[in-house]
Amino acid sequence: MPRSQAFKKAWELAKGKTLIVKGVTQGKRQTAIEHIKHYSPEEVSISLERDTKSLFDNHAIKVIATIHGKSYCVGYLASSISEWLSKVMDFGTALKGALKQIVGGNGFYYGLRINAVIV
Repeated sequence: MPRSQAFKKAWELAKGKTLIVKGVTQGKRQTAIEHIKHYSPEEVSISLERDTKSLFDNHAIKVIATIHGKSYCVGYLASSISEWLSKVMDFGTALKGALKQIVGGNGFYYGLRINAVIV
């Protein structure tokens, strides 16, 4: 996707968009999400970072949750989003994330929904 199309999609994100975090069942991410659910969304800081060392996706964007100074990668944005959003981030555009919702539990895998906004 050309950079100009990526920026057009980015304008949609400027208003804010809810995104589903992928890869939440890998490693100890379920344990981390279970821990996060004990905090209010205001206490959880969400940041989006490019993962330029990913062997699986050249456009990977990590979702990092931070509580009281301790950070953990809780998953990644979907490749359909990171494909264009990575180009915008590589150009120097800043993103802000916020925890919207933790879904699942009670015998089901946990999942995360975040709000993302270009700042």
